[in-house]
Amino acid sequence: MLRNIARVSPTLSLVRPLSSSNLLRAIPKKHKLPPRPLWLIKEDEIKEVFIKGGSGAGGQKINKTNSKVQLTHLPTGLVITCQYSRSQEQNRKRARELLALKLEELENPEGCRTAVLNERAQKVKDSKKKKTKRKYKLLDEQKKLEREQEQEQIQEVDIEDQFEQFLSTTKVDLPVGLTVDDYLKKKK
Repeated sequence: MLRNIARVSPTLSLVRPLSSSNLLRAIPKKHKLPPRPLWLIKEDEIKEVFIKGGSGAGGQKINKTNSKVQLTHLPTGLVITCQYSRSQEQNRKRARELLALKLEELENPEGCRTAVLNERAQKVKDSKKKKTKRKYKLLDEQKKLEREQEQEQIQEVDIEDQFEQFLSTTKVDLPVGLTVDDYLKKKK
């Protein structure tokens, strides 16, 4: 049984004759992601609160400092909390980035950066599923072919010939006047 299956891609045969420099040009580049949203979030539209952390990395120190940031976007009512690191300044910056991403997602759900990233991840996942299905389908076809070949070999063997050969090689003491068929009927 074959364990490793090497499948040659139909596009690979088209690309192989090319030189290495042409090969790089022949491979399509991934579409670029939309730029990160550079929202100019007005400070008067944001309510910023610093909260004691209480969970995550940082040990006892995280329980004593107000490094967790909670941003509330007043026009939309969107609330973002961030405890990315122990640094209050890094958490403020990260919370603003997350708020900008969420606002972009509200404004343009299909074309936003997160939607594009999710779509790409789904395509990769689907591609992997197709590849595994293809592999197992090929394995099943090979097993089926092997079974069919075995069945053909079994059908080619003549049972009557084998029985006659068995009788000719085996010594059976038959009473005088009995044929093999009569003897077998008597046995039953």
